[in-house]
Amino acid sequence: MIPHSGLTRTAIHPDHALIAPESHIPLSVPGWTGAQTIVLISRELGAGFGQYLVHAAAGARLTPLRPASEYLLLVLSGTVKLKTGSRGSSKDHTLGLEGFAYLPSAVDWLVMADEPAELLLFEKQYVPVGGVAAPVPLVSSVADVPAAPFLGDPGALLRCLLPVGPEWDWGINVFEFVPGGTLPNVESHFMEHGLYVLAGEGVYRLGERWYPVMAGDGIWMSPYLLQWFVATGKRNTRYIYYKEMNRAPAV
Repeated sequence: MIPHSGLTRTAIHPDHALIAPESHIPLSVPGWTGAQTIVLISRELGAGFGQYLVHAAAGARLTPLRPASEYLLLVLSGTVKLKTGSRGSSKDHTLGLEGFAYLPSAVDWLVMADEPAELLLFEKQYVPVGGVAAPVPLVSSVADVPAAPFLGDPGALLRCLLPVGPEWDWGINVFEFVPGGTLPNVESHFMEHGLYVLAGEGVYRLGERWYPVMAGDGIWMSPYLLQWFVATGKRNTRYIYYKEMNRAPAV
C-alpha cells in the first residue's frame, strides 16, 4: 500500500471552498437509490443551496429530496430517463450528454438510469413572488442553448440555461473561455455561487487567495467574495455555475 502524501488542492474557508476530486467521499442519500453522491456544497458549509455530484449505477432511481426544493440536473456522462408530473399527466424524457432539466418544487419527478451515468444537481428552496406563477419543468441540452459573447468579449461565451423572467429565482449558466480568456473585472456582489468545472483549467481568485482549478473541481463562493478567473492551458475551459436571480437581497 502506497502511503498518502497528506496533500490536496481542496481548501475550505469561511467565505469560499474549493473541493477537488481527491477529497471526494461518496455517500448514500435517502431517496436516491443505486447511486453514490458526493456532496460538494451544502448548508453545513455555510451555503444557502446544495450542489451534488451523483454516480448512478444501472438501475439507479432519484426522486425529490424535499418538497419545497427546486432542482437543476445536468448529465455529465451516460444517459438517463426522466419522468415529470403525476400519474395520468406525466411526461417522459431522455437526457444524454449535457442534457439538463429544471425541476420545480411541488412537482413530482423521477430520474432512472438504465446504464451507469454521472449527474450534477443543484438544489435550493424556491422563493415565490406574489402575483407571479412558479416556473414549470424545462428540459433541454447545453448544445441547444445559444452562446453569446459576455459583454461583447468573444473570448468569454455565456450560455444561460434558464429564462430570465421574474418567476425564476436563480440563474444557472455555462461559461466558456478561450485560453487566456478572463472575467472582465474582479466581481463582488450579494449573490453566492456554486460552480463546477466541466473542462479545461485555469486560475480562480477567491478573496485574497489564488487557486489552480481544473475539470472536476467544485467551488463555493459566499456573498460579496472577491472573485475573478483566467483560463489557462491549451484548450477552452468550461464551467457551470449557479447564482440567485430576480429577488431582493435579504433584509
